[in-house]
Amino acid sequence: MEISDNEYGKGLILDGRYRLTEPLGAGGMGVVWRAHDHVLDRSVAVKLVAPEHAGDRHSRERIRHEARAAAALAHPNVAQVYDYGETDQHGRLLPYVVMELVPGGTLHRRMSAGPVAPAFAMRVCAEIAAALSAAHAEGLVHRDIKPGNVMLAPSGAKVVDFGIAAAVDPAGAEEPDDELLGTPAYLAPERLVGSPVVPASDVYALGVVLYVLLSGHSPWTAENTRQMLTAHVYVEPATLPPLPGVPAHVVELCNRCLAKDPAARPGAQQVAAELGEAAGLRVVTDEPPAPPAAVPEATTAVLRVVSEEPGPAADRPAVAQPASRRTPLLVVAGALGLAVVAGGLVWLRLGDPGDLSVVAAESLPPVARPPAGVSPGGSRSPEPKGSARTGRSPVSEPGVPVPVGTTTPAVTVGTSPPQAAPRTPTTTPATPTTPPATAAVTRTLSSGGGTVTATCPSDATAELLSWTPARTYKVDEVDPGPGPAPAVSFKHGSSVITMTVACSDGVPTASTS
Repeated sequence: MEISDNEYGKGLILDGRYRLTEPLGAGGMGVVWRAHDHVLDRSVAVKLVAPEHAGDRHSRERIRHEARAAAALAHPNVAQVYDYGETDQHGRLLPYVVMELVPGGTLHRRMSAGPVAPAFAMRVCAEIAAALSAAHAEGLVHRDIKPGNVMLAPSGAKVVDFGIAAAVDPAGAEEPDDELLGTPAYLAPERLVGSPVVPASDVYALGVVLYVLLSGHSPWTAENTRQMLTAHVYVEPATLPPLPGVPAHVVELCNRCLAKDPAARPGAQQVAAELGEAAGLRVVTDEPPAPPAAVPEATTAVLRVVSEEPGPAADRPAVAQPASRRTPLLVVAGALGLAVVAGGLVWLRLGDPGDLSVVAAESLPPVARPPAGVSPGGSRSPEPKGSARTGRSPVSEPGVPVPVGTTTPAVTVGTSPPQAAPRTPTTTPATPTTPPATAAVTRTLSSGGGTVTATCPSDATAELLSWTPARTYKVDEVDPGPGPAPAVSFKHGSSVITMTVACSDGVPTASTS
């Protein structure tokens, strides 16, 4: 689709508010523009139905459906929808949707740049699965999961383009208008035979993405679209072999995602949990932690995982739930951000730089394979200096190898307390001459917006371990630290309460603003 400066392009003001400034990409029925919102004075992304499709009723309905579907989801791994409108241009009605401007390139673009580290692949797919888990909990199936529909923002992967999303319907047909929508390389078998709309179809597509990220090639050998579609239905995928840097259970998980039978695939929530754990996340209980015996050197952040409570049509996790109904939490080792979201798993992670672009890829992106026996390692960048309000971390250039063996060690969970040292000096290992560190003090602090559990790794450094918004409030922004003044903002309508934690003599205290 050609993008040019004309009456429908650069400089066009939609409904007196959104001025189109720069085309970002095109594909299918629409064009995505960078735009300026004059009311809120911010940059946004505007997806506008292409003029040649404006007269098509299905195109107009599809972009309206995309806006409604994405707006129903409040999740940091889903690009947020701000507004929807229809503007009359020379007697032609042009629908548009206003979205969050995601500062990053697509996963398709990153894969085309070269092989990725296994940890990167597992974390990105965990985030995609987290977004799908939230969508499935709302009874939505995306139906077009592919690298071109995943943006890599500095704060984490974000799923975009809910234009062909459908409601879960175990008794209904796949396409009511007999039109098969999606990308051939990622279509689940049941979608090709007119079966009902089920969340497992998204898990299948995610399995293909994970397979390609880890191995560098497709699970099937196909020379054209017909062969690819036939392979989805009749040909078993090549089993993902053991790979350096990839846990055996992740290999097995990927193979299960590609099962022909939808019932044999894991749920999106289970995929997110297993991949997240493999990428350096762990589950702990949602209660104020006891004072730790030792504070880990790595930066940590606590992420809430809210169990899905889907209706009869939504997918359910294949793993047994714990007897306790407490909400689990995830502690992320490394310089990561944080979000608290209901309806799914949430991770904020390091991303890859690059301009925002929309790629309507209909085939698997080329991924260069690493030499035999070599696994591209990965290490997270140190937390940047500067504002303590963003919680973001610097990113490395795509395709640039990172030294192996420098990954941040995962924080252990469920270990037994350390045993007392023997009395006999000759039986103890050599100890440093400096005095042993005392246990950090942990406090739970409250405000009108919510509560925060914090600790003091040092006398002047504070770290947020967990935070919970009060009723009617939600988490707006978090900087977990550690640092001199980590903070969390709770928001209710236009009211924002910010809790800033500081440490004095090793004891955390909070101030509100």
